[in-house]
Amino acid sequence: MLAERTRNIKPSGIRRIFELMATMEDPINLSIGQAHYDPPKELAEAACKAIRDGFNRYTVTQGLPALNERILDRVAKRAGGHRPPASLVTSGVSGGILLGFLALLDPGDVVLLPDPNFTMYRVVAEICGAEIRYYDLYPDWQPDPAQIDALVDERTKIVFLNSPSNPTGGVLTNETIDAFVRAAERVGAVIVSDEIYDAFVYDGELPSPVGRYDRVLQLGGFSKTFGVPGWRMGYATGPAELLDSMKTMQQFTFVCAPAPFQVAILETAFDLDMSSYIDDYRNKRDRLVADLHPVYELRKPAGSFYAFPKIPGNADTETFMDAALARKLLVVPGSAFSRRATHFRISFAASDADLGRGIEQLNDLAVSLT
Repeated sequence: MLAERTRNIKPSGIRRIFELMATMEDPINLSIGQAHYDPPKELAEAACKAIRDGFNRYTVTQGLPALNERILDRVAKRAGGHRPPASLVTSGVSGGILLGFLALLDPGDVVLLPDPNFTMYRVVAEICGAEIRYYDLYPDWQPDPAQIDALVDERTKIVFLNSPSNPTGGVLTNETIDAFVRAAERVGAVIVSDEIYDAFVYDGELPSPVGRYDRVLQLGGFSKTFGVPGWRMGYATGPAELLDSMKTMQQFTFVCAPAPFQVAILETAFDLDMSSYIDDYRNKRDRLVADLHPVYELRKPAGSFYAFPKIPGNADTETFMDAALARKLLVVPGSAFSRRATHFRISFAASDADLGRGIEQLNDLAVSLT
C-alpha cells in the first residue's frame, strides 16, 4: 500500500525521546533541540497584535517583501557586505531543506553530508532518490579537506554544510569552508549551508560560505534564537534562479510561512538584543565542559547548544541509554545522527537546575560504567 520511498524511513529517534518524556514524572530533559526560554515579551506581543489586527490570511508565497529585505540586509551585515541576490521566507529551516533538495536533486545525483548530521538531511536526500556520500567529522568536528576533494565529482550536485553543528556543537573554520568552496566550484555543485544556530557562537565570529561562491544556498531562521520553534519561521537566500524554483515548490506545498508570525518577526525581531541569552548559554556550555567526568572525552562545543560526548567505558548504546533512562535522564543516542554508535547528544538548552541534575547523573553513570 505504501510508496517505495517510505520503506527505509524510520521514525525519528529524537522524536521518540520527546514522546517518552511525556510518560515520565520529573524527567531530566537534556534531549530536545530547542531553546528552553520563552520568546521576548515584545515579540510575543507583536504576534498577538498581528493576529488581532487581522494578519491571518495568506501572504505572497515568498513571504512579505519587507521581511525579505530585512533578511537580506541582516545577511549582508554578517557576510562583510555581500548581499545575496534573493530571499525566500520558508516554513522553518526544515521547509527550506525540503524545497532546496526538491529543486536541486534528481535521482542518482550525489549529495555530500557530514557524519554525524541532523537526521532530516539523509531522509530528504533519500526521498529525492539521491546518492549520499558522507564526509567524516570525527574526532574534532572538522572534516579533512583531502577527503572532501576526493568525494566530490561531476555527479555531485549538493555539498551540505551545517555550522554551528547539530549534534556536535562544532563550528567550521575559515580554512575548512574555503576547502568546501574549492571542491564545489571545481564541479559547479551548490553549497547548501544550514546556519540555523548562527546566533549561538561562543568563541568568535561564524565563518560562512556566503560571499565566497556564487552557488550558495544559505538556510537560516528565527526559531532557535528567539525561542519560537513552533512558529516555523525560516528563510533561504541564494541565487535568484534557485530561489524562484523553491518559491514555485512552496506554492504547491507549504503555500507560505505563517502570516502573523512574519509580521511579528518583521516588526520586532531585528531590533531585539539577544546577547544576554547567548551569554547564558555560553555559561551553560562552560559549566558542562568543566564539570562533566573526563571519561566522556567531551570536545568543547564552539557553537549551537549541543555537546556530543563519547559513551564511557566499553558500554554499548543500549546499555548506556537504559542506564540513563533508569535515572530519568533523557539524552539522544549518537546512532540517531551517525553511522557510528560511539557518542550521544546532550542539549544544554535547559534550566541551570536541570543541567546540574543531568551532569550529576552522567557523572554517576561514568563511575558505574567504567
